[in-house]
Amino acid sequence: MGIRERFLPLAMVRRTFGKGGELILKFRPGVSQDILEQLGENEPVFIQVDGIPVPFYIASFDFRGNDQALVCFENYLSEDLAAEWVGKTVQYKATGEEATEGGVLLVGYTFLATNARGNKFKGTVSGFFDYPGNPCLELEFEDGTRTLLPFHEDFIQKTDTKRKVVHLLLPEGL
Repeated sequence: MGIRERFLPLAMVRRTFGKGGELILKFRPGVSQDILEQLGENEPVFIQVDGIPVPFYIASFDFRGNDQALVCFENYLSEDLAAEWVGKTVQYKATGEEATEGGVLLVGYTFLATNARGNKFKGTVSGFFDYPGNPCLELEFEDGTRTLLPFHEDFIQKTDTKRKVVHLLLPEGL
């Protein structure tokens, strides 16, 4: 099988900082320290623009505490240019053998879900994030909101591959 490119969320661009195009990034919980240490080493990060992952090379990178960093992207060295990315999710490319089973195959499926109170929800499985030790499905509800659901057998009741529908049990608090 070939190598499949996957883009996993790394951080959220919180705000601009200064006049030189600097941005404050807040990292997602659970992002590996190994990935953070590799930032800026000739590998780009990505931001989705019109559904296409656009590469951004890091010109400068400085950790700010445990979960934030001050970064500057190449070619975005002014506050006005950098401000365009505030509120966007920064992603990194994770490569691995193309999945033959699991959550990747559920992307694009319709989900029908119920919670512990019996409320019913409907939407689309919009992504799969293979976080080490905690793979998650990204669910996009009919109202446009998104959330992550741990990819675990306790939450998946039934999968209909013919109709591309997955039946889920949502945990309390989701």
